[in-house]
Amino acid sequence: MNAPSSTGQRRDTLYVLLCVGMTCAAMLVTWPFADMGYGDDPPYAHVALVLSRTGDLVYNGWEGAFQVLHSYWGALFVRLFGFSFVCVRLSTIPFALGAVGLCYALVRRAGLRARDAVLVTLLFGLSPLFLPLAVSFMTDVPALFFMFASLYALIRAEETSGSHRGYVWLMLGVVAGFLGGTSRQVVWLAPLIVLPYLAWVRRRQKPLCISAVIAWFVVFGGVIFTTRWFNHQPYSVFQPSVFSELKLLMKKPLWAFNVTARLGLMLMLVVLPAAAPLLWRALVETWRGPRSRQILVAALLLLVLTAIVIHPSLASIPWVASTLNWEGINGSTPLPGRPVVLVPPIRAVAALGVYTAICLLAGQLFRVRRVDRRAIFRVLDSPGGDFPLVAMSLLSVSYFILMVIRSAEFDIFDRYLLPIMPWAATVLLLWFKKDNPDAEPMSRRAMPVAWALLAVLAFYAIASTQDLWALAGARVVATRKLESAGVPRTAIDAGFEYNAWTELQISGRLNSRWVLNPPGAYRPGLGQTPSVVPAYRLEYAPTAETKPSEFGSVPYFSVLPPFHKQVSIDRVVIQRSVN
Repeated sequence: MNAPSSTGQRRDTLYVLLCVGMTCAAMLVTWPFADMGYGDDPPYAHVALVLSRTGDLVYNGWEGAFQVLHSYWGALFVRLFGFSFVCVRLSTIPFALGAVGLCYALVRRAGLRARDAVLVTLLFGLSPLFLPLAVSFMTDVPALFFMFASLYALIRAEETSGSHRGYVWLMLGVVAGFLGGTSRQVVWLAPLIVLPYLAWVRRRQKPLCISAVIAWFVVFGGVIFTTRWFNHQPYSVFQPSVFSELKLLMKKPLWAFNVTARLGLMLMLVVLPAAAPLLWRALVETWRGPRSRQILVAALLLLVLTAIVIHPSLASIPWVASTLNWEGINGSTPLPGRPVVLVPPIRAVAALGVYTAICLLAGQLFRVRRVDRRAIFRVLDSPGGDFPLVAMSLLSVSYFILMVIRSAEFDIFDRYLLPIMPWAATVLLLWFKKDNPDAEPMSRRAMPVAWALLAVLAFYAIASTQDLWALAGARVVATRKLESAGVPRTAIDAGFEYNAWTELQISGRLNSRWVLNPPGAYRPGLGQTPSVVPAYRLEYAPTAETKPSEFGSVPYFSVLPPFHKQVSIDRVVIQRSVN
């Protein structure tokens, strides 16, 4: 699994430009220019705005991510172009496109052929998990860029370890990993996990080995210092140690199993196109294979069907919610009453497809017995060759375990799977070719299926993201109509993004139960935005708590059915807590 040869570098450059260009075009098609936040944009943008005005990094009760570098980057754009949500969101686009380019570079070095690397890269860049975040001001996408950049630099450090360039790449990997972690802590895993492996693999090259060890201690020391600093900041979300979270998780073994299963199912769903060749091979080998394999696969399928009969909710996606929901991106959070896009038949087909894929892959585990002990020694003791794939594997598995551990105290969302999507897709494609003399003819039959599945996911990503921003544009028009009529922002419930910005403009912070410093900052019994006491609410249609108002509704067009939708401006008749 060597780096691409020099003769293929021009082709790789063209493929990178193709993947980046297609991702950029998809982002443009969604037309994300409504001046409203997405998800966590309002609190994050508020930190950047205050920083640009005062020079102080001030948290507001919503920050679990450290946001240091992220906030300074956003503040730079605010100083240059003035504040708007469009401005701060577009500031993340270079990181989004850079993450796509680095994804291609990583999976190529992990051993994929160019055309397979294009499949994996587009699967990542056009994913319904990635595309909405690529045009947001959330920390997820910049974190992906820095994590991939750190991993790529450390891989190049191993490849060029025989020259001074190895030390340059080592330094770049450490700097990218540490700086990225000051925005979103998970980036620190890249240098903390890969540096020890690099030191082990190149242990006979004493200077490089010692440099990697020293770099690890520098990063680790920086992690401890930055975490302690953050935990002492007013209105930050306290970050417990991994060990305390692990102790808590050990008291809930069934919860750990449940979270692991749901994350695994969701991961398989979003990388299913990359699994298509392996599933084709698994289906053929199960049909032609020994009776024991057929019995295993049949028994697993029967078990799945029995479980669905007992619990019909199992025949539905998503298993981990947040970005990819029934009503579209972010579900009903942007607007109550949004039409369900992923209707039950679609959810059932997707869920059954994933279950069937896992059962077929379980039959392939018979091949585990053929793993040669020499392969393990080659991974642990031989420099070069397998280093990129092993480094990606160590990082991805560690990250997955950390997600399960953190679920003991914090919510886990589907978008958290993005860092391991390229690795999982790469492993599936390489597994297909392993010990498969018919890989090429089988690939020619299976790859059209893979590309078709990718097209379905990409279409849904683009369409659902366009739906989200068309809805956001209608919400902007509706709220301006109310504000122009003299209705104060505090009397308008227009969804979390609008309400959060109202609260931040008034009090400078959100009412978050996670805030421990200063003591008593959280006010139980109130919503996250206590200043918002709505007289008007934006909805898809009036509910039992509202009635139509004199302001009517704002129509908008969506690529997803029903194509002609509306934001209804309704008067609140029954008051309840907002958010």
